[in-house]
Amino acid sequence: MFKETAKSIILFILVITSAVLTYMVWSYQPEFSQVDTSIESTPNIGRGETVPFKNVMRAYQLIWADGNDVQGTIKEDAVVGVREFLDGTEIEDINVYNNMNRLNPEVREDGTEEFLIVDYPSEMPSKSLFQVLGFEYDGSLPDYSFDRIVVDLASDHVTFFLLNEALDRVAVANTNIDSSYLLSIVEEYEDSFESYTGIITNQKTSNNKTAIYGPSEPGSISVENFLSTQHSVDVVNDILFMDDEITTTRNDDVYVYEGNSNIATYSSSTYSYSYTNLDETLSSDRNPHQTIQKSFDFLNSHTGLAKDHILFDYEEEDNESIYRFTMNGYVVFSDQVMNTISVKYGSDAVYEYERPQLHIDAHVPGDQSKELTTLENVRYQIALNEELDLQKVSKITIGYDMGFAESQTELNLLEFTPEWYVKYDGEWMRFDEGGLY
Repeated sequence: MFKETAKSIILFILVITSAVLTYMVWSYQPEFSQVDTSIESTPNIGRGETVPFKNVMRAYQLIWADGNDVQGTIKEDAVVGVREFLDGTEIEDINVYNNMNRLNPEVREDGTEEFLIVDYPSEMPSKSLFQVLGFEYDGSLPDYSFDRIVVDLASDHVTFFLLNEALDRVAVANTNIDSSYLLSIVEEYEDSFESYTGIITNQKTSNNKTAIYGPSEPGSISVENFLSTQHSVDVVNDILFMDDEITTTRNDDVYVYEGNSNIATYSSSTYSYSYTNLDETLSSDRNPHQTIQKSFDFLNSHTGLAKDHILFDYEEEDNESIYRFTMNGYVVFSDQVMNTISVKYGSDAVYEYERPQLHIDAHVPGDQSKELTTLENVRYQIALNEELDLQKVSKITIGYDMGFAESQTELNLLEFTPEWYVKYDGEWMRFDEGGLY
């Protein structure tokens, strides 16, 4: 009797439960109004990682000259890899000379030279260099800036010749590194090198240590495509404005954010964000090395940099550090959207900060490529152009031109096209059919 009653109760509960569930299914209406269908911007303003200073303080190319054989590379594993073995090197002495007569690497008995050239995109403080290399020196390092290092490999011990961009000063640093040891390291990266050519543009670039170097015949280079997303402006504002009340106004595609002591703008057409600290001034007695460190620490404190960024320029007059993104070893430029990160540091804090709000996401495979002309032809066409002065050319390299793909969709497809870039009268410009743009 008891078992029969229990069965009846259980059966009754199952029937009632089934009826309730059936009613809930039939009567359910999705609450579409609660679903956010907008495209969310990436919450981070960086790549979510801190970056060592040695990652961003690096050259853009390495040239190896052995007699008449000149090879070069932009590959980061070689450019950065060689210096990894120099930590703990002792500088025996360093002197700065106001002429180029001291640029005299050793000549072998057979009359040949062997040296490395390490090229930076603009002048950098020597103190920052020696910090990255891990060099030790008992004396006081000079306040000296350079953009090229000539490393003598023909003498018994390595000597560094640091050249300034105007090519009218040189710092000579003698070290305790055995030249044979450094050469053995370079040889391990031999497969990364390709044929390079040195060209002359004026009297100052007329020898093999001051010439302008680049790939002789780069040939066909792949065009790269990536999806992109937008960083959140609100997140950047929260970090920079702190607890300030923010008022927002809009004028066409430009948004203006104002606080008690801060102001920022954002352009939705160029994806550029600019912030100014109204409590700061640009006046500072800090030296370039300290200013670069302060700016780098600021960016690293909120993951504003990625490991692929390079310290591309430093403007001492404005205490401004400028970073560019690199891809496959090539520096990225753009005429279409903002793609540099810059920090102007004031007396005690950041004065001005500019950054792109466009984030490079997933790689989109493709088979498109572009054939680049020879380095010598670039020099020749610039020389033929009546509107240009070849003597004002100080550097030439290959970089990527970043822009939205012509077949643009709502996917925000970015296209990276290889191009020749020329530093002309102090400004980097894209070379195209004999002109600079």
